Amino acid sequence: MKKKSVIYILLVACLSVSIASCEDMLTPSSDRHSYEVGQDTLYSYWGILRSLQNVAERYVVLGECRGELVSGTAYLSDTIQAILNFDMENATDGSCRYLKASDYYHVINSCNAYLAMYDSTLVTGTKEPYMEKEAAQVQAIRAWVYLQLVEVYGRVPFYTEPLLSTDAIDNFWNNGDCQTVTVDDLADKLVDQLEAAATVEMTYGYPQYQSYGYTATVCHSTKAMIPLNVILGDLYLAKGDAASCERAAQYYYNYLSGNQGLSNVAAGGALPSGYYAYGYRPEGATQTTYKNSGTPWTETGEQSKSNESITAIPSSTNKLWGTVLRGVNELYGYDAEISVSTSQEDTVTTASVSLTPQYNKKQLMASDAYYDLCDQQQFEMYIGADYTTATLQVDPNVGDARQYWVQDVSQTYSNGLRSTEKFITKQNPNGQFTTVFPMIYRKSQVWLRYAEALCGAGYPSYAFAVLKDGLCNNSGWLPTPGTSDYEVKEWQFTYDDGEQVITSSVSSDEIVQKVMAGMTFEDEDEQAEALAQVRAAIDSTAVSYQNWPSENSNVVLKYIDQREAERAGSFLNFNITALDGQMSAVNILIRTSLSDSEAGSTSTSGYENNDQNLTDGIHSRGCGYVKTSDRSLRAYNYVDMVAKKAKENYGVTLTKEDIYSGDYDDTVQKCVEDLIVDEEALELAFEGTRFFDLMRVAHRRGDPSYLANKLGQRNSSLATKLLDENNWYFPLPTY
Repeated sequence: MKKKSVIYILLVACLSVSIASCEDMLTPSSDRHSYEVGQDTLYSYWGILRSLQNVAERYVVLGECRGELVSGTAYLSDTIQAILNFDMENATDGSCRYLKASDYYHVINSCNAYLAMYDSTLVTGTKEPYMEKEAAQVQAIRAWVYLQLVEVYGRVPFYTEPLLSTDAIDNFWNNGDCQTVTVDDLADKLVDQLEAAATVEMTYGYPQYQSYGYTATVCHSTKAMIPLNVILGDLYLAKGDAASCERAAQYYYNYLSGNQGLSNVAAGGALPSGYYAYGYRPEGATQTTYKNSGTPWTETGEQSKSNESITAIPSSTNKLWGTVLRGVNELYGYDAEISVSTSQEDTVTTASVSLTPQYNKKQLMASDAYYDLCDQQQFEMYIGADYTTATLQVDPNVGDARQYWVQDVSQTYSNGLRSTEKFITKQNPNGQFTTVFPMIYRKSQVWLRYAEALCGAGYPSYAFAVLKDGLCNNSGWLPTPGTSDYEVKEWQFTYDDGEQVITSSVSSDEIVQKVMAGMTFEDEDEQAEALAQVRAAIDSTAVSYQNWPSENSNVVLKYIDQREAERAGSFLNFNITALDGQMSAVNILIRTSLSDSEAGSTSTSGYENNDQNLTDGIHSRGCGYVKTSDRSLRAYNYVDMVAKKAKENYGVTLTKEDIYSGDYDDTVQKCVEDLIVDEEALELAFEGTRFFDLMRVAHRRGDPSYLANKLGQRNSSLATKLLDENNWYFPLPTY
């Protein structure tokens, strides 16, 4: 990295901060009242929130254009095409509004100035520190922006003191103080400040202001808040090693299970009910009809345990009132037109943005890889005359029904001709503009990252539970080690090569070690071949000692591995009230036959014993809710799905015995991780997370081919290009 490039970036950032104005707004003088200081600091805080709007849409563009779920149309601009193809020579800094590194440092330098200059000693009449809650949020914002930087540019300059002059920049560089960070060390550099900020958040809650916006669709002020435990989890999940994943899981758990008792702070909670999609194909029809209940990314109310949406970077509906974020809509093919009207009394002015689909302006569309993934899923519903006798069956025509959430099929007209086109409308359903855009965090996203962290920490069956059933404090939900929830499954491992017979009742690894100890090899290839032959020759018969999930257990999560359950007892306490399920009723879909017309539904608690603490896994949102008593019958179950991924992705045939034996833990963990990555695509497609999700897993495995092969699904040349991790990142600008 050239010296001039860093200086340029930081200079652009610091010049946006007037030294005089900062001293005036942020440095208290002896004769000023604390209220006035608080007001000045408040304006500075709002300025930071506004500067976030400059990087808001690139979060979506850079996260999705570099994933495999979108592809370009014939109307691609040169710069968007360059981003899609990882053509870094043509995707240069400043070549389009989504490629300007200095915008990130503008936010960071503003955060540094705020944290350096606000007076933490001033208190209100109730002894609550002025602006302490805002300062905690500034810490969270700075961490989130740094995370975007390292995920987009790789290694980047790192500083936490404000640079307010060219001299400060020169000293920063020439004194050898120009630190740099990557995803591997960013968490450790920020953790102390962030944990202190998390304590403030737990103690005082979020700042409370009026809602943002001037129409019926506004954004509650808490929607602009980033939960401290969530960003801490993200930083350690990006780092990726097993210890960091365990730490990330604890942070996510702290958020999801938090119950601070404060009305102005989110406390996580179970996955909310009411959001699901379904499909059906009536007899004689050639196309599946999709419908949905609710859109979880358009909630405008404050963060709460009952809401899905968590954090957004708000948009305005009028450029006179603020930044109007309409760039992503335009990339997806919508003309955005702003309308302003004033009441007759000239007292109330309102504004709105209308979105009109134009197929000849659409640059991005859903890729074949996205549709293929949806089609691979199995949508399950009940077929029968009534609820009590209907049986659970897979509808072969539906796949994952969440694809309806993200597609708007519009009739467009050009030169008198009508054309049916699909447009991506993920955060703007049915082409309706919303100020809650883009959505940075929502509940299912945090649960999926929690599942990722659990899997990376060595809890794959718990991670799968997030996908299939949910995790919460329901009686009869989790198995208990040392009880009849587990039985002893016995089998014996034997090796017989005609010359020696070795038997182990512990594991096949013991046999492998004994056999291999007596062999010598010329090279690693010969050793690997011998190892494969020894493993293939090991036979297992029904006499060993292994704790086994009991089929006779009444618990819902009967597939949880006992080894994980024992460890979780000291690592994560799932049995707490804050994780009570919140679905007192869900809609169970019923049709009289697979060729029947639209599905009917019945509301059920799911638990036949009327336990109202019901929750469900994320996968059900697109593949059908089922009665709790039928969950073990689902096509989407732990053993079958792990075995399926093992065969497809790793060429390994795994039985139930293999999965629980301990001999294939690494493969099992990878298979569950693959299922999580699939679920992230199905649930979060086109929201801005995709490339970063793939990057995390590839980094965690130390395997660039994982990411490269995914991108190769939409462009075969990328499968080779992205084997070089240097090609994952944009270069920092050089001038």
